[in-house]
Amino acid sequence: MTKPARHLATALALLLTLLLVAACGARPTLPDVTPEAPDVEAPAAEAPADAEEAEAEATEPAAEEAAAEAPADADAKEAPMLAAMVAAGELPPLEERLPAEPLVVEPIESVGQYGGTWRRAFKGIADFHAYGRINYDPILRWPRNPSDPVQPGLAKEWSFNEDGTELTLVLREGLKWSDGAPFTTDDIVFWWEDIELDTNITPTPHAEWVVNGEPMTLEVIDDVTIKLKFAGPNGLAETVGLAFHGNQWPLAFERFGFFAPRHYLEQFHPKYNDEYTDYAMFEDMANDFNTERPVMMPWVITEFEPGGTEMLATRNPYYWKVDIEGRQLPYIDQVHFELVADNEAINLMALAGDIDMQSRGMDFSKITVFQENAEAGDYRVGLWSSASASNLSFMPNQSYSDPVYRELFQNVDFRVALSHAIDRDLINEIAYLGQGTPRTTTVVDASPYFQEDIVNLYGEFDPDQSKALLDEIGLPVGADGFRTFEDGTVIDLVIETQDTGAALDVIELVAENWNDIGLKTSIRSMTRDIYWPRAIANEVMIATWGTDRGLVPMVDPVYQFPFDERSWMAPSFGIWYKSGGTDGEEPPAYFKEVMDLYDQYRTTVDSAQQVEIGKQIVRLATEQLFVIPTVGMSPALVIAKNNFHNVIMDQSFVGDWIIMAPGTQDPSHYYFGDEE
Repeated sequence: MTKPARHLATALALLLTLLLVAACGARPTLPDVTPEAPDVEAPAAEAPADAEEAEAEATEPAAEEAAAEAPADADAKEAPMLAAMVAAGELPPLEERLPAEPLVVEPIESVGQYGGTWRRAFKGIADFHAYGRINYDPILRWPRNPSDPVQPGLAKEWSFNEDGTELTLVLREGLKWSDGAPFTTDDIVFWWEDIELDTNITPTPHAEWVVNGEPMTLEVIDDVTIKLKFAGPNGLAETVGLAFHGNQWPLAFERFGFFAPRHYLEQFHPKYNDEYTDYAMFEDMANDFNTERPVMMPWVITEFEPGGTEMLATRNPYYWKVDIEGRQLPYIDQVHFELVADNEAINLMALAGDIDMQSRGMDFSKITVFQENAEAGDYRVGLWSSASASNLSFMPNQSYSDPVYRELFQNVDFRVALSHAIDRDLINEIAYLGQGTPRTTTVVDASPYFQEDIVNLYGEFDPDQSKALLDEIGLPVGADGFRTFEDGTVIDLVIETQDTGAALDVIELVAENWNDIGLKTSIRSMTRDIYWPRAIANEVMIATWGTDRGLVPMVDPVYQFPFDERSWMAPSFGIWYKSGGTDGEEPPAYFKEVMDLYDQYRTTVDSAQQVEIGKQIVRLATEQLFVIPTVGMSPALVIAKNNFHNVIMDQSFVGDWIIMAPGTQDPSHYYFGDEE
């Protein structure tokens, strides 16, 4: 079989397989993307629920029960379960539990009602974000509308001094941890001095708190006011430090944070308790899965055991947000997480109607199946926009150890030739059912850094142009039809990946595209635990990964330039930049140009100036094809039961892990009510 014929046969086979999985048929009819709710601004969230009765052994859907109870407490300012505790003397009255100025959450649809158990699925401790993203409560927070600035969170106000070297935070007065203890600036000081600066816990402070090589210092004004002082202007403090990393430490394996409960954790810290000679107990007690640890989030994990099959999170009686009528959130009593083996099990649960709301783990290729079973499962199907500029990108390693290939990959014409050889339209049809967008830019349309004129620069499928560029570079075709270096050595490209399934099929198609223009290309597939260490160690010739972070890329610009060892277009150059030139290898001038721009970005506190600098970075990254994207912005599938409300179900919502989606929807105001 000829190469073109084999290419077509492979494509047709993949297309047939995906269509069968998606329940036979042509391209699916997508849900109505007309916004279901008024265009209101406010924080939001994600996640499904489980129906678990008050008794731990019984697990039944509780949504109908919650709806039935609602009218009796329609005017109540707190949940019935908390009112009962107040009446029994087990809890202080509501006015003593709320802060003086609670955060008011504007509804996506309407004011809700109390009660119910939200059923979700998760895959264990490593799947922490199944819980974490519905509990997004940092010092400052990302907005619901991506075009808006950073919003207040636990801090009600903040301001820089004139030169951007000091940032003053003012917390809400009267905030309390879930156990009733006051939340104060002392909890920030504890995190900084005894966690972030303790090398036994944090090897080096996070970059957003180090300016000109000096860690920040703190000045406590009072219990609610604290001043962050830097050695120069800090343009990363608001976004990276307080909106992205500004959660309760440690945010599981992410090890991000800006505060921690001193009153609880101090007793386990070796600095304050001689009983502990190491940090094992401290780490255990600080862990997000510790049911005894106080939190500032809407739901507290109250039942969880390693090796167990479920996890339960119960409402925080001291939660600091209210709805527009002054009623304390969250509306939903509990969140029940069913432990499952994989995403396939999550999808089966959703199809059976056993998940109340969830996007995490949902398989877009099954959208037709979900649509056909929606009535029987009593749920609705929606789509969220994705912040993934490309679901799968290729990264020729420009700091690769072999100098011959390094020189080849540093030639932008070679990278352009690789890009023109990729049939992105075919990939879109096969892998994303025609719902993605062929593109080469590194950001999505909703990003403030998006520029229409470079959205698919060098992205047209043009094998003849690719061959012409390879000829110009001086890569002759050998007797076997494959390109060689000038000395006659065959160019042997190796793509390494940890992808499986449909993603691996796409990689195979791209490899065939490159073979078709005379570049001998093979694939090495391996597990993530092998692949990741190889990639960050600069051992991979051509790496693959999704180009996510497309909404707010400057928070973690690993795909814009060699930012650190995760920038697989040149890990050694990324290590050089990360270390300030003490480690890694010095990069070429064109990389330094982008690095200098980012240095300007991080020392600029004016958001408008930052956007202009960010646009220059994105343009250079796209024009230089530091990464070679394929197809992006394929929608994410979201499922919600018909009686589950205040969820944005259309593509006006952009999902991304950096903004802790669906945390920006403020899941604390999701509720069970009448069916739509």
